Amino acid sequence: MKKFEKKCKIRLALLAGAAVFATGAAAGGAVARAETFDPSLHGLVLFELEDDWAYESDDEDSEVNTVTATIEPYFILSLTEGFAIETQLVFEQVEDPEAGEDTEFDNHGLYVESILASYTGDNFRVFAGKFGPTFGTAWDLAPGVYGTDFAEDYELSEKIGFGASYTLDGGEAGSHTLTANTFFADTTFLSGSTLHGRGDLEEEDGGISNTEDFSSYSVTLDSESVAGIEGLNTHLGYRSQSEGDADVDLDRETGYVVGANYTFPICDNVDATALVEWAGIRDSEGGDDDVDYYTGGLSFALYDNWNVALSHTSRNTDVQGGDDVDDHISQVSVGYAFDNGITLDVGYNHVEESDVGTDTVGALLGYVFEF
Repeated sequence: MKKFEKKCKIRLALLAGAAVFATGAAAGGAVARAETFDPSLHGLVLFELEDDWAYESDDEDSEVNTVTATIEPYFILSLTEGFAIETQLVFEQVEDPEAGEDTEFDNHGLYVESILASYTGDNFRVFAGKFGPTFGTAWDLAPGVYGTDFAEDYELSEKIGFGASYTLDGGEAGSHTLTANTFFADTTFLSGSTLHGRGDLEEEDGGISNTEDFSSYSVTLDSESVAGIEGLNTHLGYRSQSEGDADVDLDRETGYVVGANYTFPICDNVDATALVEWAGIRDSEGGDDDVDYYTGGLSFALYDNWNVALSHTSRNTDVQGGDDVDDHISQVSVGYAFDNGITLDVGYNHVEESDVGTDTVGALLGYVFEF
């Protein structure tokens, strides 16, 4: 009976998403009806090879060398001028290695990060499927080899649902995009991985937003060229995630985020980008703890090929009934982009996590193939 109910819930979810998708298409009016079927496939594939050597730590088991690979194919199948199917796959390490062991390409698996249908009009977009709801930017934009490591904690990813965005061009006041998403954690067959299994997520597993209904949501506002200042972008966001259906005595998790980044020239052949972001997660994972993230970054693009990046993130946890935990990560990295598209970055970071300090040096080799 449980399996049947689960299939019905997921089918209803997809139908609801399709309804929003159809509504958005209808909003296109005569333009949508005038579009002709003209399929085309394009996208890109990201290749990364990373070697991280934690050479000194207060915990001897953390002094390891880890070599990992990441491959992320992203495909867009355009069916008409506005309609498209977007798919992102990820091949990466899907399970942590044993403590204290050096590893080379261990526990790598392939999974579906997102697959969704979308319709894009002149100033709006509607979408439905599996995707990462909008909330925060530092997990993607913080500079350097290790700049995103802590901010990735509050990234929303691998959710089933639908959403819509609307862009208002305010002229000298800038461009502003409002996005709303509603979702639940992916418990379909797409929640697992192949090559190396990470396990399928089931409703019985519990966890935040694991509800198989649309009781979780996020709303964000992204602005570009704010107040007419070219290169100045801001991000505001709110999220609310329901406790899982199998959870007991847990609460809804809520989150707030405010961020900005600004790119500006310093002199000939040197541009700088500054980034700041605060994210506050209340009742984190449905529990009683509140977590605040403060991220700052500064990067320089020099002579087209070189880059230098510095970043710092503090993660402060207000533990209910216990001692607060203050973690942080600081990193510096230098990179070079070769004319053939290959990039090489080397970096250093110092992490303080639960009163354990670790120093790491690493190298990241990357390449993006577009088609």
